[in-house]
Amino acid sequence: MATVWVGLWGVLGACQATVPAAPAVPAVGVTSTGPFVADARSLFDGCVPLPDSATSRTYRCGRLSVWLDELSDVSEAQALEAGRTRVRARLGAPLTEVVGELPLAGQPHPSVRFAKCTGPEGGTPPCRAGGYLTTVTPTAGRVRQLGCVVRDNARPELGRCLELFAYLATRGNPEGDVLAPSSLVTPPRLPWRLLGVPEGCQLAASTTHVGRIRCERSTFSWSVFYPVQPGTAQLERWRDQSVEELRDALPGASAVEMRDCYVEGAPTRCARFTAPSPDGGGDVVVWAGGVDMQGRGLFAACSLRSAGSDGSAGSEAAPFPAACNGAFAAR
Repeated sequence: MATVWVGLWGVLGACQATVPAAPAVPAVGVTSTGPFVADARSLFDGCVPLPDSATSRTYRCGRLSVWLDELSDVSEAQALEAGRTRVRARLGAPLTEVVGELPLAGQPHPSVRFAKCTGPEGGTPPCRAGGYLTTVTPTAGRVRQLGCVVRDNARPELGRCLELFAYLATRGNPEGDVLAPSSLVTPPRLPWRLLGVPEGCQLAASTTHVGRIRCERSTFSWSVFYPVQPGTAQLERWRDQSVEELRDALPGASAVEMRDCYVEGAPTRCARFTAPSPDGGGDVVVWAGGVDMQGRGLFAACSLRSAGSDGSAGSEAAPFPAACNGAFAAR
């Protein structure tokens, strides 16, 4: 069964072999806030994509995160259990879970309604998060896992989860790209330059506008939208929503510090935070920033494993790792 992403870090295998490049999805005719195809623009307006893997995407839409994972050779029950593992890794125990069904694509499908709440027994406890998991089978041999996590378990966003599920269940990726290992665009690229995959690293995702390179101790991810509106407000919103998703996916993350930095050689302000690595081997240090490059908005994130338990070694003095392709520099 395909590996399910449960955070920035995962168990990494050998370097991804070169595969034929898939036809590009041109970055034209998109909304001002995201690279979505025509029939998804209004529904996904305000959402920002974060690449998980060659088969999955996460979209941050304000106070909710929704994901789509295209799995092969698994049952709907197995895909649902994998989704539960992902939610537990993100929110921690204990969780309240109710197993049921959701009507999608004209058929009932197995689902889980979950919530992360604390408070007195028998009362109405405040909830940190809540959401849904479900699965559908669009074609034989392929199962589509859908998940949605809502901050504070807020009812309006829970309703939006179901609206997004209705689209994802029937039409798949709203960016128009096929989510499959065979569709990786190689070599990976930004619109203005090619990127390298260091030896021992994995090209986990790669299209014409998003990508992710994973190494044992570092990760580089990026997304591009076009056109970018004048000024900084749009870039800052894209950066801030993306950073919120990265932090929520890493339990125990610190508060965000804003630092002067360069992204693709352009001076800007980067968000920086740390989080305990899932395997307990030091801290993960994350830098993220957004810039206007030739009328295109770029969001990029570079994460590295610190050498010391306090997050200092490897985060201040040492250079950014090779996986990040020189995209970041401190100033």
